[in-house]
Amino acid sequence: MAAHPRSLKETLLRFYRLTHERLLTAAEGLSPEQFVWSAGLSLHSVAWQLWHAARWDDVIASYFHRALGHDPRKQVWERDSLAQRWSFPAESMGLRDTGTKMSDEGAEDLRFPDQKEVIRYAKLAFAYADEAIELIPDDLLLAVPKDDPDGDSRLDNILIYLEHLSRHLGMIESIRGLEGLVGSSTR
Repeated sequence: MAAHPRSLKETLLRFYRLTHERLLTAAEGLSPEQFVWSAGLSLHSVAWQLWHAARWDDVIASYFHRALGHDPRKQVWERDSLAQRWSFPAESMGLRDTGTKMSDEGAEDLRFPDQKEVIRYAKLAFAYADEAIELIPDDLLLAVPKDDPDGDSRLDNILIYLEHLSRHLGMIESIRGLEGLVGSSTR
């Protein structure tokens, strides 16, 4: 019996969900001390890596929801007032308060809440991103939005963010290895 081929969107969601699952599993399998341990200024903690990956998924999900006219349109980060709840200094966490272009010293100074709270946020942001991808009609995946400064299609942007997630999964795997744990998330 021949298998039914997946649609492009089904394939994208499959790999987004797999990467999300691997990020969460790698973070959940750590002690609270291992979760916040930093290997130095340029290799931030698993807490930071997971938060940063979730922040960008939250940003892109919010963008797609807004662009497609669907609710909810606000980021989980904003809806749940997490910057305030976590006592993170607003507008000092780099580009769009995501950690991008944040100084290494600033990243190291962030004090994350309980591990379960960071993972809870990541789960919500990842689900929001999955939902946003599901909302995109197939015929719009290859369309370039008028407001995209780089001329990237929605598909381009989805793949850019999937690659971003994979880079931070690799960072988490490296940190786990430095901590003496199995680094690979695929074993």
